[in-house]
Amino acid sequence: MADRFFSDEELREMGKRTVDRLTEAIDAGDGEKAKKIAKRMYNEFLGMHDLYRNWITATLSEVARRYGDEALDEVMVEGVRAWWKPIVESLPKDPESMPARIKMFAAGLQGHLQPLEVSEDDEKVEIKLCPCGSGGRLIMEGKYEGEDAFHTIEKPQPLTYGRPDYPVYCAHEYAMERVDIEENGRPFVVVEPAARLGRDYCSLIVYKDPDKIPASYYERIGMKKP
Repeated sequence: MADRFFSDEELREMGKRTVDRLTEAIDAGDGEKAKKIAKRMYNEFLGMHDLYRNWITATLSEVARRYGDEALDEVMVEGVRAWWKPIVESLPKDPESMPARIKMFAAGLQGHLQPLEVSEDDEKVEIKLCPCGSGGRLIMEGKYEGEDAFHTIEKPQPLTYGRPDYPVYCAHEYAMERVDIEENGRPFVVVEPAARLGRDYCSLIVYKDPDKIPASYYERIGMKKP
């Protein structure tokens, strides 16, 4: 038909998953095409990642502005509970499985599509987000500035780790720790926010022996170490 935009083959190609197109290029031995498709797939994932990142940040901003910090805290905790609790429950439970748990957690962080810097000492494993693919990049991109800025929590409180002027998206870290303590008695991971959010790198820390997590991590969110 003369008025068609695409051929049948073009339509079939358009409907393929990018990962299938990538596999086909690899199987065909076309390395350059595979690299091109891999970069395209990365950009597809990043675009969808950032769409949902911006959507949830806008939603949390509206909750805070309309109903205040107390309501934001409640919504944040219950919203995080819906996805963080199942993640923690899916991890291996026996003490010997801690290396596997940490590897699974780091693999999940790869979903933010940014480099990680992982280090270990006798006490803990530390994962730095270089940069943070969600909250950190929101700040770097200027999303908390201007007429359509996302919400900044002004008052220091457990929701902000006691810091003033805290970006609303980043407050989900507090909620992860609180949910974990409520459900399991202690957090699987604790967060050290960067001194200069959006400029320095935040760290996620997993203590090899959860009993050695310092009491200060509990106290900063208004809880007590058991």
